[in-house]
Amino acid sequence: MPKPWSEIGALRLLLLAFALLLLPLVWFSGSAPEGPGVLTAYVAPSLVTLMFFVLALDALMNRVFMVDQGESERRPLRLRLRADLLAIAL
Repeated sequence: MPKPWSEIGALRLLLLAFALLLLPLVWFSGSAPEGPGVLTAYVAPSLVTLMFFVLALDALMNRVFMVDQGESERRPLRLRLRADLLAIAL
């Protein structure tokens, strides 16, 4: 049985890691936009919006690819779909 992270894939793991990296920045999004506050005031909210749509598109495409697959091929796609939806929920 393959490891779950090998079924998700390297690029998708990087995408999910980047989404998790943005989580702490969201809590400081109301800070003053001076110095390092520019990152949390301007950059992080726009990146979170982009990541939301990228993860939602990835989840949608996994669902589309699941339609014509057999049960054994659906398992990795379902794992990817759930990982994307979990990252969106966070």
